[in-house]
Amino acid sequence: MTNDSQQARGSARWRAIDLRGEERWLAVLAALTGAELAWWGVCWRDGIAPVPRIGTYLALSAAGLIAALALRVAFRPRTQRPAWIVLVIGTVLMALGGSLFLPLKYAIPQQVPFWLDAPIALAERQLFGTDPWRIADRLFGWALVPVDRIYGLWLPVQLLVLFSVMLLPASRAKSRALIAYSLAWFLLGLAAAVLCASVGPIFYDRLLGGHDFAALDAKLNGAELVARGEADAMWASFSTGKPGFVAGISAMPSLHVAVSVWIWLAARSLVPRLAPFALAYAIFIWIASVQLGWHYVSDGLAGALGMMAIWWLADAIAADHRASVH
Repeated sequence: MTNDSQQARGSARWRAIDLRGEERWLAVLAALTGAELAWWGVCWRDGIAPVPRIGTYLALSAAGLIAALALRVAFRPRTQRPAWIVLVIGTVLMALGGSLFLPLKYAIPQQVPFWLDAPIALAERQLFGTDPWRIADRLFGWALVPVDRIYGLWLPVQLLVLFSVMLLPASRAKSRALIAYSLAWFLLGLAAAVLCASVGPIFYDRLLGGHDFAALDAKLNGAELVARGEADAMWASFSTGKPGFVAGISAMPSLHVAVSVWIWLAARSLVPRLAPFALAYAIFIWIASVQLGWHYVSDGLAGALGMMAIWWLADAIAADHRASVH
């Protein structure tokens, strides 16, 4: 073997394990995953959190990565991608964090009882003159089923966007986006959700009794909706203490809206021509979350403002990022 061949192989091996330019977001993701693991350990010891479904979330994350790779090959086949070690570490950490999120969300009412629904519902009725879901229904009730179906695709959409961002070459903008994504799930999806424990309009009457949202229930029961099936599964898990794949109830702040706003912010930073479409999607998710009864208007507002604050924080964390030039 010639010296040139040996050097070429050595260079290829180095590129395969090269983390330069990717360290910051990977470090933040690892730290947050470690914090989730410690939090889950305490909850599991106390008997309030189930065992995470790591295999399921590894499969979901792998599917998201494969879909993003396929999209990249189809539209930008010759662009540079990160080293495989970056993709493997990022995918595994995302999967582990996602698997811990569900049992920690399931444990919320055991840490802080649901308390915020009555004040929010009253405040929004006074502000809007009625429950906001009624306004959304008057405007878009004719499209209830397609709204439900598109809203139900939020998980695969955000996974595709997440791994598409992960596949981009190292840059400060990429690092900022992935740091913001990781922080949002921990700070908004867990920490804020515990402090603002609430169930949302779709579960209001089941939690507090009465018929405040009976008209909403009748509307949702009148169609074959993904939202209705998921809500019933979540409530069965909560009321029986037997968590399934769909488990954990939390309304404030809306992570659906927060992550959809993240998609817009990431698009504006990384692929500006797609930003208007991403903004339209974020607005749609906010309105749909109200129309389907998952969230109060305030939940979406808190999610959007929280995401913007996290975006600013992520920029500060990524400030001394040094992307390598390959």
